[in-house]
Amino acid sequence: MKYITAPILFFLVLLATAALASAQENTGKYPVPSSEMEDIVNDWLSEAGFIVYRSAMEAGLIRMKAQKGNESWEILLRQNSPLATEVQAFYTRDDRPDPTHVQTLWNFLSAYHNGSDADVEASNAAIPTPVLARIESVVCITADLGDDNTIQFSGFIVDSSGLILCTAHYLKGVRSMTLTLFDGLKLGGALIKIDYERDLALINVNQQFNASVSLADGIRLLGMGQKVYSVGCPENLGGTIYSGFINGPPRSVNDHFLWQASMKVYPGSSGSPVFDGSGNLVAMVKARHKGTDSLGFLIPCETMISFVRDMVK
Repeated sequence: MKYITAPILFFLVLLATAALASAQENTGKYPVPSSEMEDIVNDWLSEAGFIVYRSAMEAGLIRMKAQKGNESWEILLRQNSPLATEVQAFYTRDDRPDPTHVQTLWNFLSAYHNGSDADVEASNAAIPTPVLARIESVVCITADLGDDNTIQFSGFIVDSSGLILCTAHYLKGVRSMTLTLFDGLKLGGALIKIDYERDLALINVNQQFNASVSLADGIRLLGMGQKVYSVGCPENLGGTIYSGFINGPPRSVNDHFLWQASMKVYPGSSGSPVFDGSGNLVAMVKARHKGTDSLGFLIPCETMISFVRDMVK
């Protein structure tokens, strides 16, 4: 009888662990009946231009395949109960898997279940890869203001040692903060610097990060019509990307300049980093124009740089 050696056994355990982690990343459960889930997923894909094919497999299991150019989705719907559905989703582009796109489906289904008004697109194919790579640096922040009053907004990692940059206007009287990372990990944070005039704050967490956004590599000059991309947590949907463009010259507000952009800005978007097509930081979402969700004001990169530089001094 032959025995499996320890190194081989260890390798097999690693493979099984990796396979389980991958399956978990591609699986979600939602309190939505399977027939309703099939309809909303079909509509979501169709509205994004995909051709959808449906096939029934074993009892309670539906397979949906969708194709648009070089993009493909395969989605399995399994009835967990009369009122709940397990969803497995796999996305490929040029036959290569891309888990960042699967996150757009989870965002959409969460928004649907929670009754959110945020419009989450079915495909980020038009979003440059360097921008998609920034998702891991974005955090969703929930601040406790006391008296059962909480507020949610966005921020992003600016230093791998644990520094998070965000807007300041929600932090007056804050008692505690919870920061949710891209992978779902929740951390507490301590406010170490705040400037209400520049509307910027710096939070420290006891965590080392692999991904961060370099302020030093930020672009300080933007042109009219330039395409930009925000990555944030509108209505607490982490990793949501909206594209837009600069549609006005810099505006001076209380002696500080703001860019004006044609871009979707929802509650929770404040603090979202804004990038150019190469993934370089160019600004941060400050707020939306009153009365609309399609016009936003952005804090320029140079304002963020001077804020952090002042702290170092």
